[in-house]
Amino acid sequence: MVSTQTLREHYGFWRWHLERESSNRLVRLWRDIGSSSLNHAAKVSLANVAWALAAFERSYDILREDIVRAERARNEGVPAPMAVLSGPYPDSLDYLIGMSLWMDLGDALVAYRTVMDRFGHLRSFTKGKNPAWAGADVERELATLEARRLPELSTASMRELAVTIAHLTWHPNKESTLDFRLYWKGTNPETLDFAEGDFRRSLNTLVEETLKQVYEFILAVLQP
Repeated sequence: MVSTQTLREHYGFWRWHLERESSNRLVRLWRDIGSSSLNHAAKVSLANVAWALAAFERSYDILREDIVRAERARNEGVPAPMAVLSGPYPDSLDYLIGMSLWMDLGDALVAYRTVMDRFGHLRSFTKGKNPAWAGADVERELATLEARRLPELSTASMRELAVTIAHLTWHPNKESTLDFRLYWKGTNPETLDFAEGDFRRSLNTLVEETLKQVYEFILAVLQP
């Protein structure tokens, strides 16, 4: 029997481990934004971009951690009670794991869409006598965000993909080309992916490029 205290401590460590990088990055950005010479409204808008970026990073970290757990369950097995409680069929656990991971992926894509939306709000501060930042810079960075794709999974825009995975696949009246299928590759151990190609590598590259792009933009506009 595991005590409640042990569970609390384990959860606290797990949460700290997952949120540490995104939280620390957000705290630093908030500090720099708050101490800048921008007007209050511009600070709020820029802080919203920083918050969205942190949420995107955290959602991806959660997806990545859950993939590790799914691979462990696949390669090492799970306790018999867990398999029984997952459902009456041999593939019940696999279905639940697949559904959970696709939900995690949908959450990460929605978080990316939020980054684009919040970044678009920066346009409001590119006009007037004293713009907070250059309109051309905002349009260039926003175009880069909008142009990113995950071709191994879909040729659709990130906005369309977010809606499809997070919403339309759950709607009983909508047709869907996506399901909860997972692709297991290799042997001893098997590794998990969402598509036949190297989708996980593409997703990781997209995340790294987005974090670098938005973080550097914020630091640049804060320069005196």
